[in-house]
Amino acid sequence: MKVLFFLLLLSPIMCFAQSFEGTITYSNSYKSKSPQLKDEQLNSMMGTTQEYYIKGGDYKSVFNGSFIKMQLYKNAENKSYSLTAKADSLYWEDYGKNKDVAIKYQIDKGKETVMGVVCDVIIVYTAKSKTYYYYNKKYAINPELFTKHQYGNWYYIISKTKALPLKTVYEDEQFILTSTAIKINPTRLEGSIFTVSDKNKVAPATW
Repeated sequence: MKVLFFLLLLSPIMCFAQSFEGTITYSNSYKSKSPQLKDEQLNSMMGTTQEYYIKGGDYKSVFNGSFIKMQLYKNAENKSYSLTAKADSLYWEDYGKNKDVAIKYQIDKGKETVMGVVCDVIIVYTAKSKTYYYYNKKYAINPELFTKHQYGNWYYIISKTKALPLKTVYEDEQFILTSTAIKINPTRLEGSIFTVSDKNKVAPATW
């Protein structure tokens, strides 16, 4: 499911050397381009709230959707583990692979203000999509932690921005996703948040 590929990516403090640790709450909204799928259905399935946790090279998202519930990226393995409402198994993907490779980008300065923070934007083009990432280096991230993270062009993006996005607008032929930060909480997180709880309930993803 294409919308899931992007959302799983979706998928910050003051200097490049020190990456943000803490949580960001994003408000997500979807606009369908398919006559078979209404906006309300997409919002219900994928969720309108995303709680994003990051510590070092590991990150985790928790969603309030009826389909996707949680996604966990483990830096040491370069794998993502996803939990859906269909089963209690975690489905893993190799994030060294990328199905929609970036072909060009542009950066524009001071394009939007998010939560009172003036953001630059990087616009990333692929053969199938266009994505706007609004960012400010106040919420820095060290790209060297993610050199193997090719999925979603993540390393490609943060190697240029060196910051987490405060707002993302993703568009392809099927839908438009707008994800905007509404709360940021820099804090120390316990490593246990990023633990794969039951290795016996892990299977390769088939989507």
